[in-house]
Amino acid sequence: MIHSHIRWLAILFALALMDSAVVVFGFAEEEIGFRDSNGTYYPPTGSFPDNRVSTVHDDLTYALARAAGFAVTDSQMIRIWDQLVDSEVLPSAVVSYTYGNAGFYTPPNTPPSCLGPLYEQKWPETKDFDPVSSSVTSRFGPYSPFFHFPHRNGDDLKALHDWAWGITNTLIGYDAYAWGKKTEPTLIRAMSNGGCAITRTMSISMPIEAGSLKAFGTYLHSLDDSYSHYDCLAALVGTSAPWGTHTILVLGDTSIPACDYNPTAPTNDDAHGREFGSTYTDTVRTINAAHAVYGELAARSLQREGVYVPLPLTTTLTVSGVVTTLDGAITHFVIDRAYNVPTYRREYIDSLLAAISTTLRTPIQRVHLPIIVK
Repeated sequence: MIHSHIRWLAILFALALMDSAVVVFGFAEEEIGFRDSNGTYYPPTGSFPDNRVSTVHDDLTYALARAAGFAVTDSQMIRIWDQLVDSEVLPSAVVSYTYGNAGFYTPPNTPPSCLGPLYEQKWPETKDFDPVSSSVTSRFGPYSPFFHFPHRNGDDLKALHDWAWGITNTLIGYDAYAWGKKTEPTLIRAMSNGGCAITRTMSISMPIEAGSLKAFGTYLHSLDDSYSHYDCLAALVGTSAPWGTHTILVLGDTSIPACDYNPTAPTNDDAHGREFGSTYTDTVRTINAAHAVYGELAARSLQREGVYVPLPLTTTLTVSGVVTTLDGAITHFVIDRAYNVPTYRREYIDSLLAAISTTLRTPIQRVHLPIIVK
C-alpha cells in the first residue's frame, strides 16, 4: 500500500512538471532558438517550447526551398509557416508571425458513459487550449491529430496536399475529443479504462488562403510529420489509442518504443531523438521525409513561384569544406550529430546555404500569355 501511494505521488509530480500528458511533437523542437528573416536571434525562453524550433521544420526546410529555386523571401515564408504549425507564434521585431485562429466548432456532447464527477475532458487539453486564442493547428487542440499525426497515404494528408496546392479551396479534416477518468494521466490510459472518444469529419476554417505559400508551408510540416510519426502510428494499431499520440513512460504508459517521448525531458534515444545521429536506423525516415519535402518544393517551384530550376540531388557542393552532393548534405545533416547538438546542424545548414548561393543556377523561363481585351 505504501509503495502504491509513493508511485501515485510520483506520477502526480511528473504530471505537474509537464505541459501536457498527450502533446504531439513531430521532429521535436530542439534546444535552439528562432532566427527571424533579418537574422535576429531569439533564444529559448521560459517554459518549453517557447522560441524553440525544429532544425528540420525550420533550418532544413529553408535550405531545401532555396535549393528548389525559390527566392529568399518566399523561402523564408515557407520555413516560417512550416514551423508555425508547431509554434503558433514566433517572435519578430518587424512583423508578428502568428498562425491564427479562424474559429472552431462547438464541442460535441460528452457521451453518457463518460459523464459524472469521476470523469473529465482529456482532449483537447483544457489547460493548454483556448478556442478563442489558440491557433487552428494547436498541438493541444481538436485538430491536433489531423495536422500532427497524418497518415502518409491517408485521406488526411491528401486533403492537406490538395488544399495547399489550391486544388480545392476547402480543407476537409476532422476534430477529436476524448474523456476519461480524472485519475488517468494520459489519453491511452484513459481510453483503456472506460474512456470515450469522438471524431467528426468537417470543413476546417483556415486563417490563410488555399494554394498560398503559407498553406504550402503548412502542408510541408504535416508531410514531414507523416514520416516522423509513421512508425508510431503503425505501432498504435490495435491499442486503445483513439488517434496518433505519444506514450509517456513517466506517467505510467506502457512502452511503445516508436511512440515513447516526453516533451519536457527529450533524450537522444526516444522516438524523436533517434531520428538523428549515427546510432539508429530511425534516421532513414528523417532522410526520406527530406526527400519527400524536396520533391514537393521542386514541383511547386517549377510550376509556380520558383525563380531557378531546382538543383538535382546529385548536384556537387562544397559544404563546410567537404565536397559532397545535395543529397549527401541532407544525409550529413541528419546523421552526423545526435539530437542534442542542434547548433551543429544549424551551422551546417548555413554552410549549405552558402554553397547553394554560389552555385550556377538556371533561371526558370515562364511564358506569360498576352491578355486579349475583347
